[in-house]
Amino acid sequence: MNKIIEFRKDLVSGDWVLISAQKSKKPMFFTREPTKALPKSKCPFENIVQSEQGKNLLWLPKKGKADAKDWLVRVYENKYPVVITNKTCVPVIKRGLYESTPGNGFQELVIMRDHMKPFGLMDKDEIEIILESYILRYQALRAAPCMEFILILHNSGPRAGASVPHPHSQIFALPIIPPDVANSLEGSRRYFANTKRCVHCDMLKSEMKEKIRIIYQNKSFAVIAPYASKVSYEIRIFPKNHESRFEIIDESRKKDLADAMHVVFRRIYKNLKNPDYNFFIHTAPPKKENEKHYHWHMEILPRLAIWGGLELGAGIDIVKVSPEEAAKILRK
Repeated sequence: MNKIIEFRKDLVSGDWVLISAQKSKKPMFFTREPTKALPKSKCPFENIVQSEQGKNLLWLPKKGKADAKDWLVRVYENKYPVVITNKTCVPVIKRGLYESTPGNGFQELVIMRDHMKPFGLMDKDEIEIILESYILRYQALRAAPCMEFILILHNSGPRAGASVPHPHSQIFALPIIPPDVANSLEGSRRYFANTKRCVHCDMLKSEMKEKIRIIYQNKSFAVIAPYASKVSYEIRIFPKNHESRFEIIDESRKKDLADAMHVVFRRIYKNLKNPDYNFFIHTAPPKKENEKHYHWHMEILPRLAIWGGLELGAGIDIVKVSPEEAAKILRK
């Protein structure tokens, strides 16, 4: 199974990826030195309450606690945002052939308490409280004028783009729908127009029948290694029932999502030896009511490889470990 060499087409986006397990045998003549993590004593998030990080937007305590000193997660305005926090709506401006709009938006930091506890070492209760912070801030930001999309993401490690090793997520509210999301929405919309069915529901039905790419499941969620994975060990978490919006999940499903994340991140930590990774949540845009065809989900991308010329020049992702083999390893 690990000798699969084939191009696979993503059912939603239409993009092709190359599954080439043979590439893992290619010799490497450069050494990759591990990056030294910032010591805890110099971490800007370690004494976040006393620091001048920015405006505190939300704090949630550990389970069973109520005092601020027992906080588990805090949300702050980002001190160094890549967008401009501006509540004024500005239209797209045309300059000859080109178009632009000011970089307005919101960027927030979701900071976890423990400097030494990544998702792979958290318990279900801790993950559930972090999910609650995501939901509360999403619901607050969706009311902001002119924000077309809200992205919840988490970068872990330097290869994943994290600038601070302390566990933290980010929430962006943007005046545009990002290209990757727009392609996913368009693919879902196109499939629904042709079949009157949800593309992700059909994918899940097929995966649940074949079982070879299923990693884990509980009452509400299924965890799979996608057929046309973009990276080795890519993981997606889908609600089993059709839902277009992440932010409206109830308490029962939130517990089940925390359970699925707990299992998956623990296996990533143990079986893949705690790699750098990104995860993000793709959900229907907050201001669009006609995207009920869409099926929200979480994507987890371990960063085990570096892009080369084919990936960058042709836009074709090369995956060294087949999704079938990845699922087998992550089921353990």
